Amino acid sequence: MKTRPIRALALALLLALPAVGHAQGDGPHSQPLLPKGMNILAPMFLTLSGNFNPQQTVLVPGASVDVIAVPLTYIRTFGIGGRFARLFLTAPFATLDARADIGGPQLIERERTGFMDPLVTMHVGLIGAPALALPEFAKRPKAFQMVGILGTTIPIGTYDPDRLINLGTNRWSFRLGVGTVLPFGEKKRTAWESANSGFFFTPNTDLLLADERSQDPLFVSENHLTHNFTPKLWGSADLRWQIGGETTTDGEPDDNLTNILGGGISLGYQFTPHLSGYGGYGLILAKKGDAEESMFRFQLAWSF
Repeated sequence: MKTRPIRALALALLLALPAVGHAQGDGPHSQPLLPKGMNILAPMFLTLSGNFNPQQTVLVPGASVDVIAVPLTYIRTFGIGGRFARLFLTAPFATLDARADIGGPQLIERERTGFMDPLVTMHVGLIGAPALALPEFAKRPKAFQMVGILGTTIPIGTYDPDRLINLGTNRWSFRLGVGTVLPFGEKKRTAWESANSGFFFTPNTDLLLADERSQDPLFVSENHLTHNFTPKLWGSADLRWQIGGETTTDGEPDDNLTNILGGGISLGYQFTPHLSGYGGYGLILAKKGDAEESMFRFQLAWSF
């Protein structure tokens, strides 16, 4: 079989290339395997509105935060000891509008533009996840897959200690998790994709009106029920549970533990063998407390 038909077949099987959002999880079609040796550029347009910080990791009671972000992600697939591996490098540029009542005069921050903290994420195959070249990948039947997830944010985003809400966080965060894909049905056109992760944070020691703020670990379970309607068109029902992450400022708890269940829908299309895209909308379905959030995202992915 010639290389070109094999490549077209393999990319048609992918339906949509992986997506990475800075604030609303990895997105659908982020966990399935890809052939090794692929390069992907994935720009995204993302809007967020609610009372969380731009990274969606800290609930800020009394705040109203609107973010428009344009993350650009580079993805490279390769093999480590015969296991599938995938590296994500994400640089998010964003604009922030925020209003917050901190017990005194209302703080208003209009159109603060800059970079959010860049992300580095790594997937490494654990079960059913070999590193395959394109011809072998195209012939491999769909089956259960599991990858380990390691990640970090690098605290070099736009940050001003005289402001309550910033695009950058001025602290490191670390992610440890597991991603799985379970195809089912007669033709394996439907799949349950899940990424379950713990996030851990170093303290921030350069703050407005305080000396130090620390944060408890945050657990996030992101799940997508995806279905391929045609060889090019797919859809997804999305769920995301987030719990934990209460902050402590100068030894005093901030009473902002997060316990929310978010949901949404996504729709994607494979425009050409090299170009795919998808759009999605999400909001909070159930919560404990006064958390508010809504999200829209659209992403393109170009493989080469």
